[in-house]
Amino acid sequence: MGAPESDDRAISEMLAVVTLVGMALLLVVGIGLNVLLLAPSDSSGPNANFTFRYVEQTSALIVTHEEGDALPAGDVYVDGQEGNVTWAALAGWEDSRLIEEGDIVQVAEGGAYGAPIQQSDQLSIVWWNASANGTAELDRWTGTDGV
Repeated sequence: MGAPESDDRAISEMLAVVTLVGMALLLVVGIGLNVLLLAPSDSSGPNANFTFRYVEQTSALIVTHEEGDALPAGDVYVDGQEGNVTWAALAGWEDSRLIEEGDIVQVAEGGAYGAPIQQSDQLSIVWWNASANGTAELDRWTGTDGV
């Protein structure tokens, strides 16, 4: 029997480590791309805040778009106990006009809402998402008792 033969076909330890690190890196990149590109987007709706001022003498509610995203007036509804109506109808605007910060609308009997607002009423400002066929509540007025 002769001297032991050397095995020239074996992979070095360094090459094995580099291969494992490369595979781990590919796995991390693949998961990262999946999360960033294929994950469903946030469909909770736009970000908008409204303020409410109740006028007792006229049984009206003044709604102001205080801050946040500009929204098409035809996609924003005032939803209350007496029904719902678009911001566009309340303001006398085209549906495509954008509600921007500082815009005001009056919800009262004399307007498109068609009913007086009572101190105990509750109203929601709701955004209609036509592409998802759903709604998202943007803000809520819980009456003067809830203030």
